Amino acid sequence: MPEKKTQTINISTSTILRVFLLILFLIFLYLIRDIIVIFIFALIIASAMTPIVNTLEKIKIPRVIGTLLVFILFLGIIVFLLYLVIPSIARDVEKLSLHLPDYIEKLTLKFQGFTDRFSKYNRLFDQLAVFLTSVRDFLKNSSSNLFATALNVFGGIFSFALILVVSFYISVQKKGIQRVLTAIIPLQYRDYILDLWERAQKKLGRWLQGQLFLGLIVGSMVYIGLYFLDVKYALVLALLAGILEIFPYIGPVLAAVPAIIIGFLQAPILGVWVIILYVAVQQIENYLIVPLVIGKVVELNPVAVILALLIGGKLGGIPGMILSVPLAAVFAEFLRDLIKRRAEK
Repeated sequence: MPEKKTQTINISTSTILRVFLLILFLIFLYLIRDIIVIFIFALIIASAMTPIVNTLEKIKIPRVIGTLLVFILFLGIIVFLLYLVIPSIARDVEKLSLHLPDYIEKLTLKFQGFTDRFSKYNRLFDQLAVFLTSVRDFLKNSSSNLFATALNVFGGIFSFALILVVSFYISVQKKGIQRVLTAIIPLQYRDYILDLWERAQKKLGRWLQGQLFLGLIVGSMVYIGLYFLDVKYALVLALLAGILEIFPYIGPVLAAVPAIIIGFLQAPILGVWVIILYVAVQQIENYLIVPLVIGKVVELNPVAVILALLIGGKLGGIPGMILSVPLAAVFAEFLRDLIKRRAEK
């Protein structure tokens, strides 16, 4: 009878200590996750501003003054645009928050009447009616707290101010993060990490610039289309379309839903025209605007983008979804480097 061979696995004290320290580090990251999110937002904003600041520095404008000018201009444009549209948006949001639950209720009743003619689809229509009812109830409960909801989404006024302050200091310090990385990264990895950071910073900056421009263009197209179709709350719906562009693939669909509902309730043929409008805008975006504006900045396929959005939403809610795509693009850059190095060996 052959002897059984026994295998012994030795785990050193140093290995146990490393695992323990890694677990502690991950717990620490989880505890400060809100601070990390603020820093990443600030980093993306700074990455978008830095090329402009560098250009101003080349024409002999001191970096601090150049950074101040860029941020003042950025905030000035936002304040000016808000000053122009806030009164109309406030009125429309108030009306929409009051009337949308009733719109949903009317739509639910229409579907209930529609099922009489198509009884074999009763189960599907019942499910849709239940869904619309739940949306109506949610809107009734949340319509009075729109401002509080907005503050929660964006992390509050304090967090927003903190993001701006941190992004300002990152922009002022020329190659400040590179100096920190140089100090803490081992020599054998230093050149690669610095190169990866430089590429990541450019990618993050271009992504934010592209998204802002994309949101502006799409929001403008939607507003013009809804205005000429005489759809109610055109400005609010267009603003929603522009903001939700930050979520690829999912955002445009979510933005279209309330517009289509309102269009159908005004007149069935108007609802059809609203669908045509949003489909046309989406096609123009996909085949004309995105290739020109975003280009190959993200370099992720649709499945990877949707997966990143789902993971980001699960881990960090709305802020996590916003950050998921640019961070996934940076991670993909690292994976491409890793695959390339292994292929060369």
